[in-house]
Amino acid sequence: MFADLTPDELNEALVVIDDLVYQSGCMIYRKGDEGNALFTIRRGLVKLVRELPEGEQRIVRLLKVGDVVGIEVAIGSSYKHTAFTIGETELCRIPASAIEQLDISHPSLARQLMVRWQNSLDDADRALVEFSTGTAEVRVARLLLHLSALSHDATCVDIGRQDMGSMLSITTETASRVMAGFRRRGAVGETGRGAPCRCNLDLLKRIANPD
Repeated sequence: MFADLTPDELNEALVVIDDLVYQSGCMIYRKGDEGNALFTIRRGLVKLVRELPEGEQRIVRLLKVGDVVGIEVAIGSSYKHTAFTIGETELCRIPASAIEQLDISHPSLARQLMVRWQNSLDDADRALVEFSTGTAEVRVARLLLHLSALSHDATCVDIGRQDMGSMLSITTETASRVMAGFRRRGAVGETGRGAPCRCNLDLLKRIANPD
């Protein structure tokens, strides 16, 4: 986000930035809280959650390394979602006041924020189109391909069946059944206890695009 700042300007900005490590499942902030800081992801994943009127939680977006969490505070807004970590996650916490100050003295920061805002919109479009249409198998395959794209070795973090169901608008039981079927077919395989699953990208692509 600070790519266009000089080293001296970056050093000045870093005075107010905290490096934080969260364990898996930790809440970073709650929807409606005052937006007093935004976060950049250095390691791990973050899920943004909305609560439906009947009390059910729905994952609306997954954020990866390099993404900005709570970007809405850049325009003085309260948080629009509740944010949780997936796996151990390292974040940089940047006070909203620091963004406001840098935005005045370094207009290029606004451009970087706009780029990340557009990335968030692109991810939201993907979730709407890819993760909410098609059969359960198609949706799970698309999600696994998306997660594997975040790594360099065709592995993807196991976000859990409940989260998978929440993100794809299917039941937890359906997500478990589809994943069990994928294992039998060789579409996914374990790399070891507690490790990310390994994906057969060619097979998953065929499942994700049946036409």
